[in-house]
Amino acid sequence: MIAQSLEYGKSWRPAFGPPVSPLGPVPRIGGTAMPGGVHFSTGNYGTGPNIMLFLTGVVIILLGGLALALAYVLAWVAGLLLHQPLAEVLLGLAGPGDFPCFPPVDVALNLLVFFCFLVILRLSPLSGYHGAEHKVVHCLEQYGVLDWRLARLSPRAHRRCGTTLLAGLLPVPLIALPLAGVPEWGPLLAVTVAVLGWAARYPVGYAVQQAFTTKEPTDRQLAVALRAAGLLLERWRRQPDRRLPLLHSLWVRGFPQMVAGVVVCMQLLEWVRERLPFWLNFDHVLR
Repeated sequence: MIAQSLEYGKSWRPAFGPPVSPLGPVPRIGGTAMPGGVHFSTGNYGTGPNIMLFLTGVVIILLGGLALALAYVLAWVAGLLLHQPLAEVLLGLAGPGDFPCFPPVDVALNLLVFFCFLVILRLSPLSGYHGAEHKVVHCLEQYGVLDWRLARLSPRAHRRCGTTLLAGLLPVPLIALPLAGVPEWGPLLAVTVAVLGWAARYPVGYAVQQAFTTKEPTDRQLAVALRAAGLLLERWRRQPDRRLPLLHSLWVRGFPQMVAGVVVCMQLLEWVRERLPFWLNFDHVLR
């Protein structure tokens, strides 16, 4: 069955043959969409190259930078129409003294940036690999097989996706903290938003996955995910009881590599931002 999944990966086309047989015991599998591939892990084995996991963190920050740029353009246009310094608020150049109701404006701009990020993520290939990852995991968990047709028919949203966790946590920095500055009712509003956000994380996370963070994968993306899952199962079956120290297990899951990519890219963007005014000022060139 694993060999059949590898054949799918070579052809990138569905193969229609006799019904497949169950693979036997299947471990609990986690996954991460990478630029150009999918990383699967059982905690003691993984499939993603370290450099690709590092680049995953880099790409996420770059997508965030594009989202911030798009949000700035939209805020600038809205500010012109409303005669309000919305772009300045987004850049932190304007504060509560510029608005009689600053917290709601801050919340609106936070949500604008987040929405722009979701749109850009949805348009990127990363969401297709994310959808392929979920489909393959669903196929293994529900049917115990690696089969092209069953994977293609499997859902794109998954209950254990990190999107669900973020859906429960992000209302705090995006909405609750700005609303905490509202006179009198601010703290109560903030606590209410935090509690409701966490309580609704599963339906909200599912909706966000369906609409933004995943999309229907191409044949190539699904084949890559099937091939990665087959490789993972081959490694896991050789020594399923392998135990790793916590830090080593986190490395196998890819978390440190992605965090390193995020940190390095953020530092690079900050270095560019600090020097941007100098690069855009041509007076020193004319002297």
